[in-house]
Amino acid sequence: MTEKKIGKIVNTFGIKGMLKISVTSSTAEDRFAVGKKIIILNQLNQKETYTIKTEMIKSQRIILIGLEGFDDINQVTWMINRDVFAKVNPPKGSFFYDEIVGMTVLDCNSKTVGQVSNVTKMPAGDYLVIGELFIPFKLNLFVKSIDKKTKTIVLTELGTETCK
Repeated sequence: MTEKKIGKIVNTFGIKGMLKISVTSSTAEDRFAVGKKIIILNQLNQKETYTIKTEMIKSQRIILIGLEGFDDINQVTWMINRDVFAKVNPPKGSFFYDEIVGMTVLDCNSKTVGQVSNVTKMPAGDYLVIGELFIPFKLNLFVKSIDKKTKTIVLTELGTETCK
């Protein structure tokens, strides 16, 4: 399991000690489900594990949670601006975006296109950002393969066409 940032505490909510989280995970409803464990740096800047006792989804990017052992706003105000982490495994055949950033992209003829500088979400889907190129991040349609060991992404013929 890998420890990944899944959000940031941006504020408190109500007087019962709930936390308002800006979500950075694509599966917020799963990552912040009741009973799940999250990691936050405590007041001594040491990792501490907390269990979620309540959850309320406000939007795709904002979620409210309550933690076991905290039921008053005064107990959680110190958590504002802290990052939230969880131990996660990507489903088979999927990747964390931070693993993809920095990978070398090759066209279907094994010529270097460039390095992935970012993966950005757009209404039509996710895109690999390579310099000024935006290549749709769709496996088997635009992206032929991703090799974590060699840190390379090979494009399909259609993916290569988007580079022209």
